[in-house]
Amino acid sequence: MYRTAYVELNGTHEILSLSKTADEKVFTYKNVDFFPHAIMSTLTEILNMRYERVIIDFGILNPNTLKEFMRCDVRIAVCTISKWNRGAFNRIIELFNSNKITDSESVKILFNLVEKKKTINHKHFKYPVVGFPYLEDPFLINTSLFGTLDKISERN
Repeated sequence: MYRTAYVELNGTHEILSLSKTADEKVFTYKNVDFFPHAIMSTLTEILNMRYERVIIDFGILNPNTLKEFMRCDVRIAVCTISKWNRGAFNRIIELFNSNKITDSESVKILFNLVEKKKTINHKHFKYPVVGFPYLEDPFLINTSLFGTLDKISERN
């Protein structure tokens, strides 16, 4: 088992729903250390704690968080292309394009639903797409997901 940290840098504090109290700076759930109130300076401290895996939830990527996102070994943008949320998806793609992140191996796009497409074409750039089913409990993974997990966890 890897020593793992989950860092919520997005300010929503949604991960606190797994905690027993709302004011914890760090709590452990299912052998993962969660940091629900993280800020950029906290991230530096956490990275120096020698975790084997650090999962960073940037929330909605923006120019302020993109640089740190691009420093990650595995970069996954979790998106939706539903009609009512297409604007958010397009803003992420435009952020990548405006920062010359056009290599299809730089970023994987993970969708909450299984798509038939293998790539998303957006203004002459192609980004790999990985479909992922809804998981009621993401801590309970069955063997049918191992191939998908291998695919999304490949280092860029």
